Amino acid sequence: MRDPKTFSARVAALAAVLSVAIWAGAVPPANLPPVPNTVSSITPEEMRMHLEFLASDELGGRYTLAPNFAISARYLAAHLEAYGFRGAGEHGSFLQTFAVMSTQLDPAQTSLELTIGDKTSTYDSEDFVASPGTAIGAAQGEIVFVGAGISCPSQNRDDYAGLNVKGKVVLLVSGATAGLDISRIGEAEQGIGAAQAHGAIGVLQIPSQRFADLMKNRAFRERAGGRESVRLAGESESRLPSITLGPELADRLLSAAGLSLKGVHDAISKKTALTPKAIEAGARISVAGQQTRSSTQNVAGILEGSDRLLKNEYVVLSAHYDHLKTGAKGEIFHGADDDGSGTSALLAIAHAMSLVRPKRSVLVIFHAGEELGLLGSQYNTDVAPVVPLDKIVVDLNMDMIGRSKPAGDEETADEHLTDAHTIYLVGSNRISRELHEISEQTNAQFQKLQLDYYYNDPNNPERIYFRSDHWNYAKHGIPIIFYFDGVHVDYHRPTDTVDKIDFNKMTEVARLVFETAWRIANLDHRLARTQ
Repeated sequence: MRDPKTFSARVAALAAVLSVAIWAGAVPPANLPPVPNTVSSITPEEMRMHLEFLASDELGGRYTLAPNFAISARYLAAHLEAYGFRGAGEHGSFLQTFAVMSTQLDPAQTSLELTIGDKTSTYDSEDFVASPGTAIGAAQGEIVFVGAGISCPSQNRDDYAGLNVKGKVVLLVSGATAGLDISRIGEAEQGIGAAQAHGAIGVLQIPSQRFADLMKNRAFRERAGGRESVRLAGESESRLPSITLGPELADRLLSAAGLSLKGVHDAISKKTALTPKAIEAGARISVAGQQTRSSTQNVAGILEGSDRLLKNEYVVLSAHYDHLKTGAKGEIFHGADDDGSGTSALLAIAHAMSLVRPKRSVLVIFHAGEELGLLGSQYNTDVAPVVPLDKIVVDLNMDMIGRSKPAGDEETADEHLTDAHTIYLVGSNRISRELHEISEQTNAQFQKLQLDYYYNDPNNPERIYFRSDHWNYAKHGIPIIFYFDGVHVDYHRPTDTVDKIDFNKMTEVARLVFETAWRIANLDHRLARTQ
């Protein structure tokens, strides 16, 4: 790590040089604020330096609950302090600490007994896995098929209408949300939350097509069955035991409702409604495991804006710096792209922002626990925001921006990986059309990347809009853009390493994020919202 005093002197000298022609060549379209030439301080070399540290063997994959995860946090905090940011965490520190509750499932002691008609059978981990978010405990009762299990009055949808599920086990299907805006369905209006709200005591979930295919793989079942699930401490303890059925078992149970797994998957793909109903079946669920309370931290810093009034509003720039736990055989999940790339780019952007301050303040936040369920961003939005949410103008979030699809790559897993001059944008037009237009115009003027909106389609089955930290800001009505290069063959594997990163592409994306953020931070008004 570079000496802070030496680094600060270097920054001051660079700022003095740049001040002579800092706005050169930046003629803004449509009266948008000009962009300073300090954007050129974002370089491949700087981002490589950060990434080689963050994705090193010594950090072990940056798992949120690993002891050495704090080293990553200190690295990020030290750089923000050197750039002139002030800590946004407790007592002026850069660390926003929060408590989590982890549950380690025990597949050997987890069981399921089904009674279909007059036949009772017991099943084990070959036939199901405990669902994410399950409670530890047991439940026994009649089974009621509730379709998608959505109860959302604001969208006139109630799959529980006319059904009595009190003291019973609900059987539900994920993905049957035709005609609904899923971004406006609350946690208590779907899945386990809705089942619990209606008095159910347990949940059986029908696997999606993708999950059903994965369940056929023994190694996947073993990983899923023994995984660790983590949630914020303080969340409701009264969750329900929940199990996701394997494809054969799901097909067998659906037959009692006059359905089949293939028929259900076809109905979802064709957006055909599934009719909820009571069925002649019962279940005894038992989910075993142990719970542990611990703490982790976001890293957050504020660069105060230069305008006396506008500095009370914030442009948020975010990335998650956590990845995955070291494997049982010592294999390290380096997370160079996911999300070492976004984290390294955010450091470079923070550095560039510090050279000439915009009018609004800038909050840079590195979220922890994204891989465990967007926990760090959930804490910062739902529990204890470091700045008032109504003062946040926008969140620009980067998660996987460093990979490019090589020429001639025919790997199936790389089908949607972008090339060297393309990046996916998600969410830019969902809350603020003005944000989308600023993004488009800024890219057309400067980086000229191909902006791909494939994953922005609300009907895209990957549901990317909900799968990174921007979602926790968007659900509060804050305009967002998510920058994403696409899933690839090394996603969540030990092979996601620095040598595969395209630092030139990373630089172009990071500069685009800086340019977009700078313009929003210097607008004479807040972004107009279209919803």
